[in-house]
Amino acid sequence: MKFKPSYRREDVEVIKDECVYQGFFEMRKMTLRHRKFNGEWSQPMTREMMVRNDAVCVLLFDPVADKVLLIEQFRPAVLRKESPWLLELVAGMVEEGEDDQQVARREAMEEAGVEVKRLEYMFKFVPSPGGLVEYLRMYAGEFDASKVDLSRSHGLADENEDIKLHLVSADDAIALLQQDIENASTIMGLQWFALHKSELVNRWCE
Repeated sequence: MKFKPSYRREDVEVIKDECVYQGFFEMRKMTLRHRKFNGEWSQPMTREMMVRNDAVCVLLFDPVADKVLLIEQFRPAVLRKESPWLLELVAGMVEEGEDDQQVARREAMEEAGVEVKRLEYMFKFVPSPGGLVEYLRMYAGEFDASKVDLSRSHGLADENEDIKLHLVSADDAIALLQQDIENASTIMGLQWFALHKSELVNRWCE
């Protein structure tokens, strides 16, 4: 089954679009209306949306060593939980003039200190379509586990990054899905990996 949306972009009328905050993120306030499923137009509605660049996420996998490299870092948005340090995949926002592969390779080096060999596209998704303007595109990236330096923290000091690396077996990485992993891209990336690991190994180890 292939899903076909009932309407397209031209079935939305943006009445007003204004920036109400510009900082680490941008917040926009939009007044709009859209075509309803009965063919009529909705009443004008106002929505606030956080806007950020699209991002690229990379699940680092060494098919020879059968290892996955995960990162751990502090996340202020989950400060209310018992520990706001989350286990994640390498990820970063797409800067102007960059393509996905450049972002994946740059972030793997900055956040984990490793060089990505081959990249394989997984999928893309919208993290929170009700209020966040962003696409997150997911990739699997081949790396050499023997080059990983677990003795130091990683990340860019000028971005206040302090990243700890976790090098685990592929089976242990997949088993994390049975635990309370709270980062959405990590959950989805590991689910994809669990389904496609054998195919990935066959292609990368030919």
